[in-house]
Parts: sequence; C-alpha cells; structure tokens
Amino acid sequence: MKSIFIGYLLALTLLTACSKAAPDRLTEELQTVKSWTATSKMVADAWVRGAVPKVYAKQTLNKAQQEFQTETDNIAQIESSTAIPQSYKLALLGHIKRLAKITEQMSTAVEQENYSVVSQRLGDLSQEGQTLDSQLPQQNKP
Repeated sequence: MKSIFIGYLLALTLLTACSKAAPDRLTEELQTVKSWTATSKMVADAWVRGAVPKVYAKQTLNKAQQEFQTETDNIAQIESSTAIPQSYKLALLGHIKRLAKITEQMSTAVEQENYSVVSQRLGDLSQEGQTLDSQLPQQNKP
C-alpha cells in the first residue's frame, strides 16, 4: 500500500514538472543563457587583466560553450505556440549559437595566449548579449 502511494506521488510530481508552461520554460532557459554570458565576460576580462590563470579561463569558457549548446537544444524542444512564435524562437536560437561560437573562439585564443583576440571577442560577446537581451519580451527581463 505504501509503495502505491509513493508511486502516485512520484507520478504526480513528474506530471507537475512536465506541465510547466512554454513561456516559463523559455524564461528559465534564457536566464541560464544570460548567466553564462555574464560568466564568460567576467572570466575573459579577468584573464586579459591577468587575474585568473589560463587553465581556469579555458575551462570556464569551454563549459559556457557547452551550456549554450545545451540551452539551444532545450529551447529548440519547447513547442512553438501563440506565446512563443517559431520565428521568435529561431531568432533566439541564432543569438545563442553565436554566443557559443564566440566563447569557442575565446577559448581557443586563451589557449594560444592571444590577448587581443580575447579582447575583441569580449566586445562581440557583450554586443551579442545586448542584442539578445533587447529582443526579449518585458516579462523575460529580470
């Protein structure tokens, strides 16, 4: 009897977790993207200033790139709806893919100890992050 009750609670928990509205899921995913963008900027800037070691900067930028890819996959799986048109979702995915590419380039530049490329890509990262932020609906902005 107890195992049936536990199974029922588990099923109810799973249904509740899976029923999150698409706009809410999108908001969560975009918050993660914004966080990794800020982390990438902070670490790259610190590396350029000599405040963090090369290995830390490279690992962090690699992780950011992986997280951008994960978020791209997660957002692609959110069903398009009236609240989230397909064209809007595709535009967001394009920005996130560019953020991933920029962090990849930064990671390579850190490995090569190319400070000028990291500085340049840091500007690109800021610009792309601002562009993404400007396209978010008001309710998705913190």
